Amino acid sequence: MILDAAKRLALQDGLNGLTVRRIASEAQVSTGQVHHHFESSSHLKAEVFIALMDQLDEVENLITTESSVERLCLLLGIENIEQTQPYLRLWNEAEVLIDQDQEIKKAYNIAMEKWHLALVTTIEYGRGQQEFKISTSSSSQDIAWRLIAFVCGLEGIYELGLKGLDNHSFKHHVELVLKMELF
Repeated sequence: MILDAAKRLALQDGLNGLTVRRIASEAQVSTGQVHHHFESSSHLKAEVFIALMDQLDEVENLITTESSVERLCLLLGIENIEQTQPYLRLWNEAEVLIDQDQEIKKAYNIAMEKWHLALVTTIEYGRGQQEFKISTSSSSQDIAWRLIAFVCGLEGIYELGLKGLDNHSFKHHVELVLKMELF
């Protein structure tokens, strides 16, 4: 009940919008109950973040893709799919908060590991289906980390609003990297 209320608020207003008082009000419980169930507001935010990233995985799993490349594009966040946008905003917010909050940093690392595993699984599946021709000098694990690093870096540049990097060019750059890595 408390966690569900906190998840709704986080998707609506972000992690910084989560206060014990606001969560208690949304869950229709006392603030004391919130404090009883969670060690601190940082622990609560971290738990909410992990739960919502797991929920994002569930949302992505419900979206049908025709190929492993399409699945990678979905997992890398380059498809502008309405259902995933609130979660991606939350991801970006957590990335900013990792220097300020150790619990968020731990949660972010857990989510990052899960993202990496999903990418590796998709790359391995595509390799098994002979959709990808991966160099013998690269592993699926290494490719997944490079894709994550590229997308996170490109997202940072995109967020700066630099001229020439719009949604279309963002997608184009990621598709080029996918071609270099997997074909």
